[in-house]
Amino acid sequence: MHKTAFVWDDRYLNYSFPGNHPFKSLREAMTKKLLEERGAFHEIDIQPPKIISEELLSLIHTKEYIEFIKRKSEEGSGLLDDGDTPAFKGIFEAALVRVSGTVTAVELLKSYDHTVNIGGGFHHAKRSQASGFCVFNDVALAIKLAEKSFKKIALVDIDGHHGDGTQYLLYDDPNVLKVSLHMFHPRFFPGTGDEYEIGSGEGKGMTINIPLPPGTGDDMYLYAFNEIVVPKIKEFKPDLIFLLNGGDSYYEDPIVELKLSTKGYLEVVRTVHSLAHQFANGKLVMTGGGGYNYEATARIWALSIAEIAGLDFTEFETLEDCCLIASSEFVKKRVLEIVDKLKKIHGLSN
Repeated sequence: MHKTAFVWDDRYLNYSFPGNHPFKSLREAMTKKLLEERGAFHEIDIQPPKIISEELLSLIHTKEYIEFIKRKSEEGSGLLDDGDTPAFKGIFEAALVRVSGTVTAVELLKSYDHTVNIGGGFHHAKRSQASGFCVFNDVALAIKLAEKSFKKIALVDIDGHHGDGTQYLLYDDPNVLKVSLHMFHPRFFPGTGDEYEIGSGEGKGMTINIPLPPGTGDDMYLYAFNEIVVPKIKEFKPDLIFLLNGGDSYYEDPIVELKLSTKGYLEVVRTVHSLAHQFANGKLVMTGGGGYNYEATARIWALSIAEIAGLDFTEFETLEDCCLIASSEFVKKRVLEIVDKLKKIHGLSN
């Protein structure tokens, strides 16, 4: 049994946008309930986040931007970006506690092998701009802080959207391997993350984007993952792995058109978990991310946590989908072309 910590604060539920906005904290509440019902917290420790200071937040966000969020949080109206991220009363505090959860997850690695913050994963937030429902970028901040203790860090982002904010905040960092598998299509948010975005300066070659076409099922998703991500992580040999486990790559997500089943998700999580033990002495941080089919996202996160923590899987089998999902011949051809191109760009042999 590997020691696993689950970072949680009931205030996570305050980060939930009003009206018919798709981002609701119901996902996190449902995940915790699924774990509680199966006795998971007899074997996983629940740990509260230690609230970080604004000074720490300013390591990746400008002070002007932080003040802007505080002001809009008090007003409780208006927009924080071009339209996706509305302000509501208390959004500053709600965002801060979630960012604190991911920072705490890194600090807890001193005592635990694996740490989980399903309240994190806000990978669209930029240095001075909110974006895509994300106010503060917990992932970039936590990785920057983790670099004080870990020399080489790998980030594997399987959210259905490209993690543009995290990528650009760490774009020139040679100590962080940034990998993102995401849907890529004209006019699909955020419009970034093609195969030619590979990093800059000393970080050139340390960003790997795997842009997948709509309709990519388990078979071709796992093919791309195993052909590109696994060999690059083995080559890099990280001493810490971050997994951003967005639930919106799921085949019934209402926003993203990828076709991953829970079986596909679990295969990725098992492989990342294994790589963490192979190269990083087991050190693994998992965050949440997107996921707009709340029931499916809760199942994905509960199954992932059960895998990481080494729980008795018989308690979780009812949460799994029946079978893997196949891609069409058209999609297979597209993914094969993308993988071949990426191998050439990143120096991987066929």
